[in-house]
Amino acid sequence: MNQPTKRRAPARLATTAIAAALAITATACSTGGSTGPAADGPTGTAKPHGYVAGASEAQEPQVRLLAVSATGATAVHDLLTGETTDLDRVDAPEHAATDGRFLVTSIDDRTTIVDGGSWTVDHGDHTHYYAAQPRVVDTIDGGGPVEVHSSETMTTITWPERGEAVVLDRAALGQGEVEETTRVDATVLLPFGEQFVAGDGDVVRLLDADGEPTGTEQACADPAGGIVTRAGAVVGCADGAVVVGDDGGTSVVALPAGADRPTAFSARSGRPTVAGLAGDRGAWLLDVREGTWRLVETERPLRAVTAVDDEDEHVVGVDDQGRVVVVTASTGAVATTQPLLDPAAEPLLQLDAQRAYVTDASGEQVHEVDFADGARVARSIELPEAPVAFAEVGL
Repeated sequence: MNQPTKRRAPARLATTAIAAALAITATACSTGGSTGPAADGPTGTAKPHGYVAGASEAQEPQVRLLAVSATGATAVHDLLTGETTDLDRVDAPEHAATDGRFLVTSIDDRTTIVDGGSWTVDHGDHTHYYAAQPRVVDTIDGGGPVEVHSSETMTTITWPERGEAVVLDRAALGQGEVEETTRVDATVLLPFGEQFVAGDGDVVRLLDADGEPTGTEQACADPAGGIVTRAGAVVGCADGAVVVGDDGGTSVVALPAGADRPTAFSARSGRPTVAGLAGDRGAWLLDVREGTWRLVETERPLRAVTAVDDEDEHVVGVDDQGRVVVVTASTGAVATTQPLLDPAAEPLLQLDAQRAYVTDASGEQVHEVDFADGARVARSIELPEAPVAFAEVGL
């Protein structure tokens, strides 16, 4: 594949501001009191804790915007340096999903994996931030609407309408190689430690590393939408959700009778409270740790929503007029932007701890919104072409 080419963004993008906002000092990793370095190869050279081949480790998140246009043109914009890197062209995407590192796009019969080249590994008591070369990895058989989820060791790609999912070796994927370990019949498949949580038909099952049932299962009518949080894995059901806890136990969190169910969940990476659409009424917040739903009503129907799950309980959505809507659930305060997106276009929304990003499909821009400051548009970032698939990576 071609070598990526880079362009320096204009100084007006104020990348120093985002760098300051994202600066986080990584906690030092303990060596566990070992008496000396361990030999990793014939030379006896020790590899530091957290070492990843082909990647450099940083002291702050290496946040990038990864975008694909309607023609398949693919680019990565580095929010810290302001550089835009052109990657190889891909199939013109009809569907897309991201896990915070990889952007997966699909057409009817083929799915493409793009590596944004930056990611975060949270070990609980400390965090690692990595950067590597962004690239188009490869294609795999299977297409249609797509979902992607990853752990440190596995990546699952699911085509819900086909009822099929594939498991990939994530370490190999990070090195630019697609290694399938198994395929599973499922409409939802989530990596969960060294196991998987699968939803299919009318049940949620815990599967082993080979994709075989472990015997743990829970009834779930019409499984659709899944997410992994700090408090467990979530699979949406016709009447609520099934939560699989860290101990492998399952619980059911029922919605009020007659409520419009969410069919997808979104949240800031790793957080225990997630959001989903509540029909025309606004959004549902599911507190996975507490096992409770909360309805957040909005003036206009939302077309996309995600939960920040910060101290003020910000919920960020895009409404049917193309406005970014920010609800502070702790107080009920609501702030909106002017219409930023074409109401007829698919809303593309990503966020981190400080900012939300929405694409303007008609204007080759990504708008950066400060959701904690009255939905203020902090800046608009120019991209080479109008994006129809989009991810914020490095989180």
